[in-house]
Amino acid sequence: MTSLTAVPEAPQHQSVAAELIFLSPILKEKPFHYRAPPPAGKPVSNVVTESQVVNITDLRTLSEEERKGLTIDSAGFQIVEHKSSMGEKDFLDEGIIRDAYYKECAELLKSITGAVRIFIYDHTVRRVKPGEAESAGNRRPGLGVHGDQTPKAGAAQVYLHLGEEAERLSKGRVQIINVWRPIKPVVATPLSYGDYRTFDANKDLVGCDLFYPDRDGEIYNVKHNAAQKWYYMKDQTPEETVLLKCYESEEKPGRALMTPHSAFIDPTVPADAPARESIEVRALVFYDN
Repeated sequence: MTSLTAVPEAPQHQSVAAELIFLSPILKEKPFHYRAPPPAGKPVSNVVTESQVVNITDLRTLSEEERKGLTIDSAGFQIVEHKSSMGEKDFLDEGIIRDAYYKECAELLKSITGAVRIFIYDHTVRRVKPGEAESAGNRRPGLGVHGDQTPKAGAAQVYLHLGEEAERLSKGRVQIINVWRPIKPVVATPLSYGDYRTFDANKDLVGCDLFYPDRDGEIYNVKHNAAQKWYYMKDQTPEETVLLKCYESEEKPGRALMTPHSAFIDPTVPADAPARESIEVRALVFYDN
């Protein structure tokens, strides 16, 4: 008699059905948003949005092999286990963030990507202070699906920050990567990220002009389509960092060029759950000196 060896069951993917806010298809002109007072008679924004309920898969319920297949070059995002030397109170100090945390993030990016040079140009701490208006020190999670840079805006960041070196550096491969880390374990308003391979770049991604007081920029607004696959990490801890690709200069078949992402309201989380605290660091990533 031949004995049969039990085959382990594949993990059952678990997801949460939650609303994400997309660009509405009823908008027929190019989206714009003013980050400065608009010209007389011009609205601050013409963006029209719509909410869609989507299934957002918990990465913890994927197999190890499936998780390994989600990288910044394949899907546009990647989960990296990394313990920071920073404590919670350190993230209250802008000087410590710029001096110590920037260095940590640069070393992390080099080790993951193989890049030879990292230039970190800004960061955002999201920490809600009850009763205070939103400001640079009181930033809420961003509820709206977007990409941080279009190709035009991503390329412009090199010239904006690196002056005389920009033209030479732009001849090699350049990326912008967002290093996103919880400051405390995330319960309320987690971050979701879309698998770039499941988006129709020509139809789903729409450039949106940003008008600042001193310059113009451009981000991606995103339209919904049923083929899109969305992920998050339930109860994400500070040791579980997400790398989000925002820009990629070197296009190759099968390579993700960016990552649509958005915070979302998890309907399974208690209404009185502590507000999310997180930090995102944006870096220019170079593969040539």
